[in-house]
Amino acid sequence: MIHELIFECINREGLTFTKEGLHMASKKIGLWDLVFMNISALFGIRWIAKSTASSFGLGLGAIPSWVVFAFIFFVPCALICAELASTYPRDGGLFEWVKEAYGEKFGFMVSWLNWTSKIFWYTSFLTFLTINVSFAINMPELAENKTFVLILSIVGFWALSLASTRGMSFGKIFTNLGALGSTVPAILLILMAFGAALFVGRPSASVYTVETMTPVMNWDSLSAISSIMFAFAGSELTANFVTEMENPKRDFPRAIFIAAAVVAGIYMLGSIAITMILPSDQITASQGILVSLATISAYFGMGTWFIQVVALGITFSMLGAIILYIASPIKMLFGSVKAGIFPESLTRTNSHNIPERAVYLQAVLVTVIILALQFIPSVDAIYNVLVTMTALTALFPYVLLFMSYIRLRKTRPNEDRPFEMSNNNGTAVTVASMVLGVTILGIICSAAPVMPTFEDNLIYEAEMIFGAVVVIGVGLGLWNRFVKRTGFKE
Repeated sequence: MIHELIFECINREGLTFTKEGLHMASKKIGLWDLVFMNISALFGIRWIAKSTASSFGLGLGAIPSWVVFAFIFFVPCALICAELASTYPRDGGLFEWVKEAYGEKFGFMVSWLNWTSKIFWYTSFLTFLTINVSFAINMPELAENKTFVLILSIVGFWALSLASTRGMSFGKIFTNLGALGSTVPAILLILMAFGAALFVGRPSASVYTVETMTPVMNWDSLSAISSIMFAFAGSELTANFVTEMENPKRDFPRAIFIAAAVVAGIYMLGSIAITMILPSDQITASQGILVSLATISAYFGMGTWFIQVVALGITFSMLGAIILYIASPIKMLFGSVKAGIFPESLTRTNSHNIPERAVYLQAVLVTVIILALQFIPSVDAIYNVLVTMTALTALFPYVLLFMSYIRLRKTRPNEDRPFEMSNNNGTAVTVASMVLGVTILGIICSAAPVMPTFEDNLIYEAEMIFGAVVVIGVGLGLWNRFVKRTGFKE
């Protein structure tokens, strides 16, 4: 059934509207295309290992954490994005929604913050990608080879950047296959772990009690909260392609709900499964998934070919997610903001409605960051630092998102909303205020001191806070320069 849906999605044809006009022979994005795109964007199998590793701070406490944050962050965020996307079915996503509430300046700032947060995310994701490639070619020792990680990360990102310039009508091929490449290994992990325990009698590596599953309240676990939220982030991403859909007002909310149920369920069950196979203190953030699958497959007498196939599938999921994340923030920032903020060469879109030169600029910036990170001693250390930095910056745009939703609900109570989180304005504002508070808490917790010494923490905090101030300051500087040069007024 799944392969038939993919075949149908890939071969469905229609029309695409771009800034240059109406183009034939483009393939429209349908319901199941969008479901797979959302799963590629929302679900990352790496978070199952990251969240349950003792070094991350949660261990078995990750299991109830997934449940809690699914209800207080993921589901409300998905409902809010579904409502906004159906009410304002235009390209731009976050940019359009924030602009509707607060004007062009804040529309630009949310696009700027969203794009800058992805710069560090790319590098952490590429690190995880190269680790899976090393297992796929049956050379796991390369996962700790910084030169291998460096070269493959740079080459891979440039190749995917070039592919993203073809637009998501082309890119959805990667995201459809990528969604399966991420979810199938996770489902296998769940089935094999529970199957070994229930039908073969393999003892669980962990003991599940209220005490063991209660998160320990320390700096590490507080920092982990923002990463759990970041793992659930992404509901707004596919809204950037809403005009490429056949029926956005009907299909976007439906796709969000389907993807949300799948993603939340796999995160929770996957966390239980991996801790049944390995104790938390033996799970590493970067290699935990593959090591746990290798352990359980060896228990069933399966050869190394199984891990190679799984690693290859996860690699496809990485490709699908990266190409989606390359195209969307670029399209939002350089393709939607006011003309004149950036040079025309960066905002000019190609025939696929993608700002091509901005994609290449982004690839240059990511390459520089990857090269700079080679001074960190190990691959796993590089991965952990990048994930923490990403989780902090990635939550800033959500503050503006939820503030905008609250403002629009209050100032436009009678606006036509084809889909509503709640038909009661008071209830909608209350829910949005709750998730806004959770997001602010996540930002505060992400800056928790997690380094081993006071001196290291001082440097770490300075980098986190200084980096955030610089990013916000540069964005405001670009806007103010644009206003002075053009005399623009809201």
